[in-house]
Amino acid sequence: MFRGMYISTTSLINNQNKMDAISNNLANVNTAGYKKDGVLSESFPEVLLSRINDKNIDYSNKPFEGVELEQDGEVYSLKTDGAYFKVGTPAGEGYSNELKFIIDEEGFLKTYHRDQKDNIESDGENYVLGRNGRIQVPNGNLQIDDDGNIIAGGQTIDSLITIPKPNVIGTLGYGVRTDRVFTNFTQGNMMETGNNLDIALNGDGFFKVQTDNGTRYTRDGSFKIDNNGTLVTNEGYPVLGTNGAINIGQNQFTIDEQGNVFLNGQRANSLDIVTINNEEYLRKEGGSLYTLAEGTTAEEGAFTGEVLSGYLESSNVESIKEMVEMISTMRNYESNQKVVQAYDGILEKAVNEIART
Repeated sequence: MFRGMYISTTSLINNQNKMDAISNNLANVNTAGYKKDGVLSESFPEVLLSRINDKNIDYSNKPFEGVELEQDGEVYSLKTDGAYFKVGTPAGEGYSNELKFIIDEEGFLKTYHRDQKDNIESDGENYVLGRNGRIQVPNGNLQIDDDGNIIAGGQTIDSLITIPKPNVIGTLGYGVRTDRVFTNFTQGNMMETGNNLDIALNGDGFFKVQTDNGTRYTRDGSFKIDNNGTLVTNEGYPVLGTNGAINIGQNQFTIDEQGNVFLNGQRANSLDIVTINNEEYLRKEGGSLYTLAEGTTAEEGAFTGEVLSGYLESSNVESIKEMVEMISTMRNYESNQKVVQAYDGILEKAVNEIART
């Protein structure tokens, strides 16, 4: 009876999370090296909707006529009528007439998403379920016949198809939820400052910084020299070189395009700049610093870009696009708010009518 209210409430919460991300992006539009956040949303799993009574009546609109299979590289796409595919999600099992999945490194069939570089990722995604649970194919060799059966070594090991009971009349959705907040690491524009303490990275990479809690990463190159003559961030954390902290003292210094630090014309150190191959696990820590998600370690690689002394990288936030997104999100929020208010009015009227009887 109140499903519409619950669904609209999930949308309100999801849109509030989007507004939080947009507000933070707009607040940091002028922050050097800031990377904007985005919110990925996903629907709650759809469940099968059945009639409690009249169990012997067949409500199926179409008989099962097999599956349509398409393959594009490592992505498999399936469609069917008269049956469902099943996936296991954190919120329970979900059903759908269409399914896209890949085979992960362990041979499991999983849904996927594409990262900012359009690479296919399955971490945190859902397992495709067969009649025997999670589906794992040996050596990544997958064969699917026209009936949705999974064949390995000439033997049928499972089936992707769930045939609904006769009293199933369709699927039922429960709204939307925030799947994850991600950081967009695309590079911002370069701003010339003329200050040789301002350093920008042209290309994928991060400066390494030593904090009280360990090594952190940053794209914000607005550095300074502290009272000890050490190159530090605005928060006072030492910027790391390949030989440890970079001590400049009172010397004249320059930094070349490879990140080498020269004191009075002599090479003294090099900025420790690395790429993070698993940057999807980087988490913002404040002060333009990044750390790795709990339980993960950085997959560091060599920096192949260019170091620009006298420049700063601007934020990659486009204020006009963020404002447009904010307006769209607000309208969506207001629409769902009206649905909740309408249900509240219906409930109030129902209570008043009951009280009169």
